[in-house]
Amino acid sequence: MCSVSTAYYSRLERHCGPRPSPTMLAGIARGLRFTRVERDRLFSAAGYDARHDDADGNLGNAHVEPGLMRVLDRLADTPALAMDPLARVLHQTPPATALFGDLTYFTGWARSSYYRWFTHTAERRYFTVGEQSAIGIEIVADLRRRLERGKTDCAAGNLIRILLNRSSEFADIWRSPSSASCLLVTRGCRIVHPELGIIDLHREVLSDRSSGQTLVIYLAMPGSESHDKLKLASVIGHQRF
Repeated sequence: MCSVSTAYYSRLERHCGPRPSPTMLAGIARGLRFTRVERDRLFSAAGYDARHDDADGNLGNAHVEPGLMRVLDRLADTPALAMDPLARVLHQTPPATALFGDLTYFTGWARSSYYRWFTHTAERRYFTVGEQSAIGIEIVADLRRRLERGKTDCAAGNLIRILLNRSSEFADIWRSPSSASCLLVTRGCRIVHPELGIIDLHREVLSDRSSGQTLVIYLAMPGSESHDKLKLASVIGHQRF
């Protein structure tokens, strides 16, 4: 989970070698299931600003709440994604990578899957047409909810303004009162795999209220054709035959 070799970690404990990068420290904090306070102490001990996080645009430094990471530990064979309040993927299990590709390498506003949904056509290739309509409404409702919270998420407000200027579809949904009551919730969904076709799954959504982070889990009915497809998808990933 840390993405750090035993030898390298041993050198760090002996204070040998160069100072570790923020990304390396963030990986160690996630691997050791540090709380945010413990993670900030680690950064301070290494000589970095304790407030150093993903604000610099590097999601490799992002902190995933230890409670969500413990759940992810149990989901090694299940597609699952940990996301921040703007739907930027902070961590994903190998089956999730096999199903959707690597969603952690984007930069700028494109880090947000909400932004990509309305500005990158390719973002929708994993979902059926009917599913696409529902997801668009869910995204707008979630951003509206985050904007209306007492703390007023400035990042959410900035993303909303950008999408209103860049996506007529987003603007139309935003003006529709029907989107206000449609939130990101547990429900059935249909995923389109490039090799295996449609996979019927059940989407579970878990939220950490203190951080605003969300864990999205995709499950298939045991014994079903979709369950077999999901297992096969984890094996073949995005290979082309």
